[in-house]
Amino acid sequence: MLHRAWRLFTRGQRLNRRGRIAESAAVLEEALALLEWNPESPPKPGTAQARLTAKALMVLSTDLASLGDTADGLRLLDLAEGFAAPADRGVLLHTRALGLWQSGRLSQALHWFEEAEPHLEANGPDYMYTALFHNRANLWRDLGELEKALESIQRAIAQYERVDIPVNRAKAIHLEALIWFDLGEVTKALRAFDKVREQYRSVAPELESFIDASYAGALFSVGMYRQAAERWEEAIAAQRLAGDQRNAAMAEYWRALAAYEDNRFESAEQWAIQAMDSLYKQGNEPMAFLARLLILQGRFDSGQAGPGFVEKVVGLCQALEQRGWTLRLEQAKILAARARIKAGDLEGVAEMLQGEHGGPGHDALAEDLARYLARAELAIALDQDPMPELRAGLDLLDEYRTAFGSVEFQAGVSALGVGLSNTGLGHAFSHGEPAEMLWWAERSRAQSLRIPPVKSSADPGAREALGRLRQARQELWDLQIERKETSAAAARVGELEAEIRDYDRARPGPGEQADRIVPGEIHDLAVARETVVVNMFQVDGLVHAVLAGGDGLQHVKLMPLDEATELERRLGADLDALSRTFHHPPRLRQSVESAMRRNADVLAEGIWKPMAEYIGDRQIVIVPHSRLAWVPWPLLPPLRGRPVTVSPSAEAWWRAVHKPAATGPALVAAGPRLVRADSEIESVGALYADARVIRAEQSDPENVLEALDGASVAHLAAHGHHEPDNVLFSRLDFGLGPLNAYELLGLDQPPAHVVLSACDLGRSTVEVGNETLGFTAALLHAGTSTVVSSLARVPDEMAADMMIEYHQRCAAGATPAEALAAVGEHRPWHPFVAFGA
Repeated sequence: MLHRAWRLFTRGQRLNRRGRIAESAAVLEEALALLEWNPESPPKPGTAQARLTAKALMVLSTDLASLGDTADGLRLLDLAEGFAAPADRGVLLHTRALGLWQSGRLSQALHWFEEAEPHLEANGPDYMYTALFHNRANLWRDLGELEKALESIQRAIAQYERVDIPVNRAKAIHLEALIWFDLGEVTKALRAFDKVREQYRSVAPELESFIDASYAGALFSVGMYRQAAERWEEAIAAQRLAGDQRNAAMAEYWRALAAYEDNRFESAEQWAIQAMDSLYKQGNEPMAFLARLLILQGRFDSGQAGPGFVEKVVGLCQALEQRGWTLRLEQAKILAARARIKAGDLEGVAEMLQGEHGGPGHDALAEDLARYLARAELAIALDQDPMPELRAGLDLLDEYRTAFGSVEFQAGVSALGVGLSNTGLGHAFSHGEPAEMLWWAERSRAQSLRIPPVKSSADPGAREALGRLRQARQELWDLQIERKETSAAAARVGELEAEIRDYDRARPGPGEQADRIVPGEIHDLAVARETVVVNMFQVDGLVHAVLAGGDGLQHVKLMPLDEATELERRLGADLDALSRTFHHPPRLRQSVESAMRRNADVLAEGIWKPMAEYIGDRQIVIVPHSRLAWVPWPLLPPLRGRPVTVSPSAEAWWRAVHKPAATGPALVAAGPRLVRADSEIESVGALYADARVIRAEQSDPENVLEALDGASVAHLAAHGHHEPDNVLFSRLDFGLGPLNAYELLGLDQPPAHVVLSACDLGRSTVEVGNETLGFTAALLHAGTSTVVSSLARVPDEMAADMMIEYHQRCAAGATPAEALAAVGEHRPWHPFVAFGA
């Protein structure tokens, strides 16, 4: 009986380590039944039965804590203490400390870890003595003592070299990565996460959900809230399936926080209530208090704070402080201060907002940004200048952004400063200074374009993975053509894309960025080029613009943003419909064109008319609001035949104009399945001396990428795919596989001028923070000055005819915007746009 119970205990212990909590608890209950465990009649101390029963109760205690019943787990320890062997006392005290930590009672947990240490050092077992440093590192992390946490976990990792428990060692390396993350070493942490994921897959696949949750935290830290939310939902499902209710409830809290930061307040409150209820049931009051604070914060930001708001927040803050809790505590105090400012109760608020830069890591950054915003709001309430506080916050964010090599991460970081930039823009707008409006509008767009590309796609490991991805995509395409089962091939493509994307995200940034361009310099360049720069932004639901390049900087009010956005949607649908009716009866085309004309006229009335007098007959550079990124501006009747360029920011336009142009041979390349591709590239190639021409049959994306480097102009006639959910894998199809947007970022000297003559690769995905990503955007990020691409699918014949004439005009000396305007004047509904400069 004792022998069988021992085997069950050992199995339950292994299941516990692997995160299979419910199974572990069931096995241990079976072992205790064999041992005839009865709380009313405990075993006699000093017997083998008593020792094994105590050991089983200790592991079951940790299972119950994970299952959400810490109180019962702690009661089991109290019972076991009466008959546990003296040699096992260190294990029992350690287990008690662990249960107290899991329920958020941090100071008590620290005491019992300290009590356990000498017992474990003297009596072992070695794996538990090592686990002491591992678990205490978790506690130090929750207390905000990150250096102590790092020292403790590194000691545990060193000891795991002697104690051969691969699962525990992998968990320890995982915790070390989380501490590096807290210390601001995000890319270092991501590289460690990838290694730990491989170890988990080898020794305990059930634990992989914890890497998903950790990765969600990294995505959250760079403003990619929706992607983070998806990862947390996957982790919640996996943890609930394993019976780990504690970690599932914690993930629910973070899922709520992601929704809150994404301004989805209703969803945030639903998740927070769910997390709060679970955490209260589990006895984890501090985390439940944080969930309650999040509900209050969402109500504050959505204007539904209600009576007694400040008192509720302050009460929760005091309760957290009494329990020694630090996580997000300062942000909660700042919330209380902001609520007092909003209520006009300003006495003592300045003292509440005292504090300097909080140190490394996202949590410290979030605290700093919240404090800068609150101080700015206080300055506004006191009729003082808020701009120094707002600028200081955004400068801090700029420095944080340069730590990342991933364009996705650089773009996402802008989301962290939306509150600061919007407050600055609103204040500048209320004071009526166009230069200040332009400066603040620029602080919230295309910030990633100021950072030099890291070129991670040029790394040999990335090149090899991209080659495997090309092969996998070709296999998927062949299966689709043959109408065979594609699920396995599609999954393989997804795995390879995820591998490459994760590698890219783990690359450190350059730590540098381009200098800012002041509004006066933008205006002077526009004047010199006889151009007007139209920089759009929104305040109180209306589209506004600052105009530069005419008679001084000027502010104009345009139209409601929602109306403009709806017109953009309709025009996009009309363009797609028109491409499908290219060979259809004239009556059908006329119907679509009539709808386009109506929508274009309404948009022109709201956007163009208020600024027509200022612009006169000059060329135009449009910097659209992010929600108007897909407007086909050259289609508006007043703009037909006028050179128009669309740029991600006025600063980006200024830098592109001043960028030295590549001077190498032109590249003209075609992809398969285009009716006139070869004749098109022959005609275009003949216009440029020494042009390198790559026909569809021999078009190798590797050769195309090589020829792009240093080309003065590149014309790519190939079908493309915009991937809105995976933008860096938007791609052009060539004969031997796709060329991905991600690869363009590895160019040493990108072409000065690129033409994408087919499909809808002018479209972009607007990320949180108002940054755009996609194939065209990747070329601009790489350093191309001008990209001509389409916002809709283009019939092959139209694309070939337009682009041959377009290049004829460029070869004769016209700028891209001038050439496109000329060829578009007698093709009123074409979808091509010149992006950049």
